[in-house]
Amino acid sequence: MDKINLFKDALPASLFRRLGRAVQAVGTERMENMGSYNTTFWFPIGATPTNIVEESISKLYDLVRPGPKCIGMEWWLGRLKFGEALPFHTDRDRSLRHLTGQIVHPLWSSILYLNRFPSSPTVVLDQVLSPDGKSWVPPVAEAGRSLDAVPNHYVAFRGDLRHGVVANGNGKKQFGRPRKNDEYPELRLTLLVNYWDRRPSAPNCQDYDGTVYQAIRNERISPPAKSRRLSAA
Repeated sequence: MDKINLFKDALPASLFRRLGRAVQAVGTERMENMGSYNTTFWFPIGATPTNIVEESISKLYDLVRPGPKCIGMEWWLGRLKFGEALPFHTDRDRSLRHLTGQIVHPLWSSILYLNRFPSSPTVVLDQVLSPDGKSWVPPVAEAGRSLDAVPNHYVAFRGDLRHGVVANGNGKKQFGRPRKNDEYPELRLTLLVNYWDRRPSAPNCQDYDGTVYQAIRNERISPPAKSRRLSAA
């Protein structure tokens, strides 16, 4: 599908290691009741990175090249337990949907994989939400792509496409299901970034001030001279 782009070795190795270390240190903070997916943060075009995630997004932006309509990026941490799936959905302004019923999608959705998790690929379908907000077009997806969780692989796809995480046992060994160990870590870790032409509504999308996920704030970033400010392409 030409609506999906996969970038390998997306971040410089040193930056990727620092980012992965920070997210691992966050651990299970805010994971209850899907809190990991209900707490998002805003990084506007033109801002100087102040933490390791924003520094990483500055690099990822160059790969996606979202275009002149993009005014900023919404980011959050994806963390799923071993064997846990993420239901199929489309990314949207969640607070706006809750408050008004209006459905607005980002320009682009994207996922940076932070660790290897063979049994739980992302599946992106060539399928969008219908105007009624209740059904899919087409009713049955005619095409799609499965993307394995491989460290430093980065996938970007059109922001209205339906997608999810399938815990389907693709990582099975010859004699039964894999168990949690060094090869199959307990948590599937990702950084998710949506590129927007408008800022998603509060309270779901917030400014990052370091009061949550303090490990992200504490991880060192490159000196300011090396962290360039973003401008719309």
